[in-house]
Amino acid sequence: MNENETSAVVRRPKPGEELKLRVDGLAFGGAGVARTETGLVIFVFGGVPGDELTAYVTKRRKGFIEARAQSIETPSPDRITPECAHFGGPCGGLCGGCKWQNYRYSKQIEWKAQQVRDCLQRIAGISDPPLEPILGMDHPWEYRNKMEYTFSTESDGRLILGLHRSGSFDRIVGLERCLLQTQRSNELRNAARDFCAERSLTSHVIRKHEGLLRNFVIRSSGDDIMACISTHGDEFAKYAPELTADLSPAFPEIKSLLWYISSALHSVAIEGSERLLAGENHLIDTVHDMKLKVSAASFMQTNPTQCALLYEILLDYAGLEGDELVYDLYTGMAPIAMLLSRRARRVIGIESNPNAIADGRENLIVNGIENVELVGGEVEKTFAAQSARNKPDLVVLDPPRIGLHKNALSALITSRPRRIAYVSCNPATLARDAAALIEAGYTLSRARPVDMFPHTAHIECVARFDLI
Repeated sequence: MNENETSAVVRRPKPGEELKLRVDGLAFGGAGVARTETGLVIFVFGGVPGDELTAYVTKRRKGFIEARAQSIETPSPDRITPECAHFGGPCGGLCGGCKWQNYRYSKQIEWKAQQVRDCLQRIAGISDPPLEPILGMDHPWEYRNKMEYTFSTESDGRLILGLHRSGSFDRIVGLERCLLQTQRSNELRNAARDFCAERSLTSHVIRKHEGLLRNFVIRSSGDDIMACISTHGDEFAKYAPELTADLSPAFPEIKSLLWYISSALHSVAIEGSERLLAGENHLIDTVHDMKLKVSAASFMQTNPTQCALLYEILLDYAGLEGDELVYDLYTGMAPIAMLLSRRARRVIGIESNPNAIADGRENLIVNGIENVELVGGEVEKTFAAQSARNKPDLVVLDPPRIGLHKNALSALITSRPRRIAYVSCNPATLARDAAALIEAGYTLSRARPVDMFPHTAHIECVARFDLI
């Protein structure tokens, strides 16, 4: 290496080293973005745009550095005091539930919209994406209708129930009040924790795979509540009647109390053998005047206020006139399929989860809907076979964060619907799939972000593609 090459090498800070930085942006995923004088990109967890701060390096990655904010020298004008006691000070880093509480909400949604725009420009190659204004919330608190809490034990032996620490899969922050759920749900969680603590029940240790208590899940529909306790093994059998007798009179809102027994080696909260302790094994939810049977494992959007708005946008983007054959991919228990059925000739929903299909078929009966057919099977295989027999006019899809499976994308392009309405919870995979659709002859006509998860980095977006 000659002298010129040596001088061009950029020194990379080591883990533990302190850096003085100014945060200028937000990365997809929520970290602040700063750069050293040499141009090295630093992702700063706990920093918000406009902060001048001291951070310490946590990891060195290829092409960038990860760091955590340690102290704020000059705060951003948009930095605010977090409302949650579990946030972990001005820089956060304690509870991993919502990491943007220290950033003004109006700025949060600006950055979310910008990140959708950036992905569509950078990944999909759309120079000027047709992005409509992001839909935020007037009251961005107590919006979640479902929370999965985890049991753990503090070093002093105290049983806790809460959420994962920021960046950790096995360390838990014990909660007293989570601002993402209602006060009544908080009281229920704390009552369940106290019940178990008074009986000296042990928490499950995932690394050792020992201990009893795994999770406590609270789901709500209006004022009605479903509560599920999950354990490793069935030692809880002698306590289950006591839990029912303890919680039911104190919380008459509980319409469903369930116990799940799981010996799984992973941390899925609702899994294993189900035992009904009180009430029904489901709730009845209402979305756009549709009644939906919601079981413990059912997927539903966790923000009902924003979900109603998202469905309105989706219905608008669908542009149905009454004679269309529509496919709803990843239909779940069929809320979107039922919504579309009001304006379409026929809707075919495809879903791989048999429990969701069973719930969906019951929902069709309850709502008296006869022009929806639900088909069980993996989308990438089932849609190809179905669409070969019955060509779609419109395809609606709401895939997981990884986006469309390559075979599902291929089948979608082969089926050549006139219009596609795509609901995405990951703008990067939306943009990746958009690039493939554009190459296949579609244009992105409209797109609109919806903030389903205030104070977090998660972004939902609805997009419409039209065949040119």
